[in-house]
Amino acid sequence: MKSLLTRKKFKRLVFERQNYVCAFCQLPCVDAHHILERKLFDDGGYYLDNGIGVCSKHHLLLEKDEISVEEARKAIGIKNELPRH
Repeated sequence: MKSLLTRKKFKRLVFERQNYVCAFCQLPCVDAHHILERKLFDDGGYYLDNGIGVCSKHHLLLEKDEISVEEARKAIGIKNELPRH
């Protein structure tokens, strides 16, 4: 994992990486979702590789665990090992 980001920079970089388009459909990103819950990190988990840009529909599916961590990581091409948390 790279360096910890501020919340604002996290959202901007997640959206930019995906050209402001949801990772699962062609709707605009409205949320930068933490792939692994922030509470699992002592520092809040604001790392680019822990973020995915999504529309409202897909954000809700992620929050309800209807889309897995593995599916989210695959959708944006993250292959790095998951951090220790």
